[in-house]
Amino acid sequence: MKLHVEVTHADGPPYAVIDDEPDPQRRDLLFDFMRDLDGSEDMVLADLDHAEAGEPALNGANNYVNARIYPDGRVVITQLDYLLEDEQKESPPQTVITIAEARKLILDWIEARDKWYAEHEAQAVQTPPSVPTVHTAETTPPDRLPTEPRGS
Repeated sequence: MKLHVEVTHADGPPYAVIDDEPDPQRRDLLFDFMRDLDGSEDMVLADLDHAEAGEPALNGANNYVNARIYPDGRVVITQLDYLLEDEQKESPPQTVITIAEARKLILDWIEARDKWYAEHEAQAVQTPPSVPTVHTAETTPPDRLPTEPRGS
C-alpha cells in the first residue's frame, strides 16, 4: 500500500492517506487506523511484535477504530460503535490486514511524516514570517494638527 501525507487545515496535524486502495470502505478504515497514530507508533509496533511472538490477541483502539492484533498474523480493524449508523451496528465496517502490512504502513507513515515536517521546517526558515496587519483608529497626522491653541 502506498500513502502520502495530507493536511486538512493550515494549523492541523498531517495525516496518512492511502493512495492505492480502490475499496472506499477499506481505504476509510485504514485511514482511521492511521489517523491517531502520530506519537504512538512505537506502542503499536511493539503490539505487533508481541502478537507475532505468539502472545494472545491484543486489542488496540483509537478514536475511530478498534484494531485487534492476532498471533496468527491478522489485524482486524473495525469501526467504533459510536461512529456507526443504526443499520451498521449489527455488522460494523471491518477490514483485515496482516501484521506485516500494518508494520509497513506504520513505518511508511513515520518516513513520510518526518519528511513532511522536515520540508515544512525548511520552508519556514526560508520564508520570513509575515508582519501582521495592525489595525489602528484613524488619527490626524501631526503635520495637520491645528497650530492655534484651544480656547483662544
